[in-house]
Amino acid sequence: MFKKFYEKSTSFFRNFKKELVNSNNGGLFTSLRSKLIAMFLIPVFCIILLGIVSYNLASSGIISNYKKSTADSINMAAEYLRFGFDNVKSTSNQYASDNNLTKYLQNKGDVVELMNLKNTTSKSIAARLTSDEFIKNIYIISSKAKPIISTKIQISDTFFDEFSETEIGQYLLKNPFNILWDGQDDYLDEKLQTNHDVYSIRLVRLLGSLDSVLIIEVKADTVKNILANLSFDASGFLGLITPDGREIIDMSKKEAPLSDDVIFTNQTFYQEAVASENISGSYDVTYKGKPYLFIYSKVGDTGAMVCSLTPLSVINRQANNIRRTTFVIVVIACFIALLTAALLSTDIKNTISKINSALRKAAQGDLTVQFSANRKDEFKALSTELQTTIDNMKKLIQQVKDLSLEVSQSSSKVSKASEAFLKSSEDISRAMNEIEQGVNSQALEAEQCLLQMDTLSKKIEVVSENTKEIGQIAGNTKQRVLEGTVVSDELNKQTSSTISITKGIISEIEKLAEKSSSINRIINVINDIANQTNLLSLNASIEASHAGEYGRGFAVVADEIRNLAEQSKSSVNDIKKIIDSIIKDTKNLVETARNVENALKLQESAVKNTTDSYQEINESVEKLVVFLQEISDNVDSINTTRVTTLAAIENISAVLEEIAAASNNVSQTSDDQLRSVESLNEAAVRLDTYADNLAKEIQKFTV
Repeated sequence: MFKKFYEKSTSFFRNFKKELVNSNNGGLFTSLRSKLIAMFLIPVFCIILLGIVSYNLASSGIISNYKKSTADSINMAAEYLRFGFDNVKSTSNQYASDNNLTKYLQNKGDVVELMNLKNTTSKSIAARLTSDEFIKNIYIISSKAKPIISTKIQISDTFFDEFSETEIGQYLLKNPFNILWDGQDDYLDEKLQTNHDVYSIRLVRLLGSLDSVLIIEVKADTVKNILANLSFDASGFLGLITPDGREIIDMSKKEAPLSDDVIFTNQTFYQEAVASENISGSYDVTYKGKPYLFIYSKVGDTGAMVCSLTPLSVINRQANNIRRTTFVIVVIACFIALLTAALLSTDIKNTISKINSALRKAAQGDLTVQFSANRKDEFKALSTELQTTIDNMKKLIQQVKDLSLEVSQSSSKVSKASEAFLKSSEDISRAMNEIEQGVNSQALEAEQCLLQMDTLSKKIEVVSENTKEIGQIAGNTKQRVLEGTVVSDELNKQTSSTISITKGIISEIEKLAEKSSSINRIINVINDIANQTNLLSLNASIEASHAGEYGRGFAVVADEIRNLAEQSKSSVNDIKKIIDSIIKDTKNLVETARNVENALKLQESAVKNTTDSYQEINESVEKLVVFLQEISDNVDSINTTRVTTLAAIENISAVLEEIAAASNNVSQTSDDQLRSVESLNEAAVRLDTYADNLAKEIQKFTV
């Protein structure tokens, strides 16, 4: 399954690369697929930008929070140490103001009283060591009385005098009411028989003017436990630095001992922190060529500081994890977006290609094409409407084709009938010319009538026979004219039916145009929805900005909604362009149908003219039949009165003149009939030509 998916994705990107190469000749992003992918790349770019901004914000927030939390932890540790050191200082103040201890150190009283005072103070010191976790040992040493100490060591009687000669003793003698915090002193370590590993700092002070010194040692384990309880990374350094520069480094998380005895005190940033008036602070420093975060917090007025060095790589570790996670998510989102664009654009492109292919076949005259789209969206409705249009056109063309065959057959019949009628009319015209010549000749030769009666009798018989034949021809002509009239009427009805069908087609096409316009209205509604969505997104962004930090995620959603609304609006505009093109093609089809309707109207007019010509021919033939009937009657009368011709010879001239006049009228009528027949023949030829042209045009369509 994954292999098929990979092959499909590879094929798509290969085709998309070809489209980008081919688009250089026609402009970038000319294809629908390129435009869709370009539109999908916009939110992809926004996702990438969102990932970068999210990483920067997260990195900044993590670093800031880490610095703040670490600084807070160190400040809390410093505050706890300050609290413990203040308790130590309070203890020293209690002893400095203790009247019993003062009386003992003055060595005033008997031995028993002094012993009781010493025991009381010793018990107090023991209780203090038990209740105060910070105090390790307490030493009260005087030059006048026995020392009171919490350990089992021997203190020399000259301790105070020797101590007064040291640097610390000299400072205290000059400042008898000051308290000194000392981190490490080799002299005191030696005299007090202690190791600096067991204490972290000493409080040293004089007890007024009693020539006595009070020394309180703070437990090193307590300080180390406080530092160890901080959530501090093992790759950094955390410690307490005493005023004299002793460094108590937390080694609870270290796997190996430190290579350097001194970490902070020799550094410039530490010295700047000591000189600073700020109680606490933090800033980036460079330690052994690597970036570190230095944080310090001063412990009250003791002069000690809690300091830490944290590698910036440790601080940025979580931000780097977020960066990697964000990068992976962005890559996956980009791939999904591009794949979605690929599948969507390929689907749309294939559907449009199928529709275009079918439309090209239909444009070439193949109306058997089928518009099929296995979809449930607007393309399904478009395919259905196109298929309905093609089916209606196919029915129309089929009906026109059938009617064109009937018109062609009718025009052929009319053409043949007109040719026969023309031939008959020409025969009539020739016969009438012969009659006219004969009558004129009879008028001129009336005097020779007696000599040629036998010949005249024979000629009268011939005229009688010719008259009968002319009557038959005239009857046949009348019958053919009636048939031509019927055919013309039928053709006229068929033409009217064709015009009615054409009007129906135009009405259906106009309905299709109205449906396309309704699609346009739907697109406008979608546009309005997209605009409203955009406004809602803008309002949501405004409300999210009012919500501040809590609305930031909602603002991102609002931006995505606005982007989708703009993409929907752009896609609807592309669909609107396609619908506008369909409406334009529909209007062209309406114009073509109207041209067909006009041509059919011209055909109807020509058929009407043909019918009128047939009617005139019919009237002329009826007149000809009347005249022929009269001629036949006259010839019969001549034949019956042939015997009495000699008696009526005097009337022959007058009769012949009447016959000549009638003959002249018949000749004129025959000429008129001949011209009408020629006009009918020309109309029949044009009708036949129109029918052939219509049939040829119809043959272009495959139904």
